[in-house]
Amino acid sequence: MPEKINYELTILVSPELNQEEAEDFLKKIESSILGIGEVLRSKKPKKINLSYLIKNRDKAFLTVTEFKTEPTQIETLKSQLEKEKDILRFLLIRRKETQKKIKRRKIKKEEQPKIKVLKEKKKVELDQIEEKLEEILEE
Repeated sequence: MPEKINYELTILVSPELNQEEAEDFLKKIESSILGIGEVLRSKKPKKINLSYLIKNRDKAFLTVTEFKTEPTQIETLKSQLEKEKDILRFLLIRRKETQKKIKRRKIKKEEQPKIKVLKEKKKVELDQIEEKLEEILEE
């Protein structure tokens, strides 16, 4: 039996459905996923404005579902999704097994970038500046 792999399915659903119909549509998609694997996480459909027209529509319901299945079952799912008339567009990607949180490490003192300290210049007296100016102006 092949190993199950994590996938993420993002779907843009037709805006002609209302919120309740969009949620029912998502349940229908989840049930077809359950036939080939297991649903890990699913977000409720949210109505969004599209940046550009997709199939002559400027709004859509956006939903994201994460699931686990065998790679051999993906083509069947894709063909089912392509047949659905209420789907404007979908994106199916393979996910890494675990999303680990990035741990920040403290930088040790010797690893810290060295900051150059500017040496203090000697302060010039106002009288010295005036003398220099007179010298320059006389030339």
